[in-house]
Amino acid sequence: MTDTTQSSGFSKFVLGKKFSNFILTVVFLNAIVIGCQCYPGVAEKYDSLLNSLDITFLAIFTIEVIFKLFVCRSKYFKDGWNLFDFIVVAASLAFMTSQFVSVLRILRVLRILKTISSVHSLRRIITSLFMAIPTIGSITLLMLIVFFIYGVVGATFYAEISPTYFGDLSKSLITLFQIATFDDWANIYRPIAEHSPFSLVYFVTFIFIAVFIMLNLVIGEIANNASKIPDEVQEDIAEIEKEVHEIKEDSSEIALLRKELRELRLLLVEQKEQKYKSG
Repeated sequence: MTDTTQSSGFSKFVLGKKFSNFILTVVFLNAIVIGCQCYPGVAEKYDSLLNSLDITFLAIFTIEVIFKLFVCRSKYFKDGWNLFDFIVVAASLAFMTSQFVSVLRILRVLRILKTISSVHSLRRIITSLFMAIPTIGSITLLMLIVFFIYGVVGATFYAEISPTYFGDLSKSLITLFQIATFDDWANIYRPIAEHSPFSLVYFVTFIFIAVFIMLNLVIGEIANNASKIPDEVQEDIAEIEKEVHEIKEDSSEIALLRKELRELRLLLVEQKEQKYKSG
């Protein structure tokens, strides 16, 4: 019963908010160290200190993985975020003494993504984004069709007026992408507008369709998927799972107590029988 209680207390600690907040703090400190290493002057001056801190952070992340593996066992790998953390930590350990410095730096940067697995709200956003991928794919296809149509129209009507931007279909598509990002699009439009007043309709309709409508469709789809998994529902589910887990632990302890009481009763009965026989 003591081992069960200790195991339960350790599980609560590893899966609790305090331990999660501690790991999140280490992730932020790790990000600061990585940022400092990007400055040659700081990196040369504090090279040994920064490397020591990096090894310390990696050790903490390794301990975190070991603790969670001990608590969750096979269920650990069923969570995609846990699997990601395990791969990043395992790869960091494998390449720690490697000569491939660039690979090691990439793995160090990937550790910052542990922020997502530690913060529930970030996990919710990423989950919503993945859920929206099929719809975003359809929106992207529609956007490509719009780009192609406007690219052909631009290359047809404005190739002679502005050959630099609309000389052929590929130039036209690149120009439309530049317009969609609002990168100096007015300077592209003004010379064309001097020769073709109707070009205003072309540019305005493209910006309205390609930027405002398409972007709002993507944002709306992500927001729609996010509303399907509200934080309150997730928190309620987590609380229910926690209560069920505690009830199971209590029931197991009660079963152990009943077993011990039966054993005590049997011992008392045997002692009485022995006394009766000896008397």
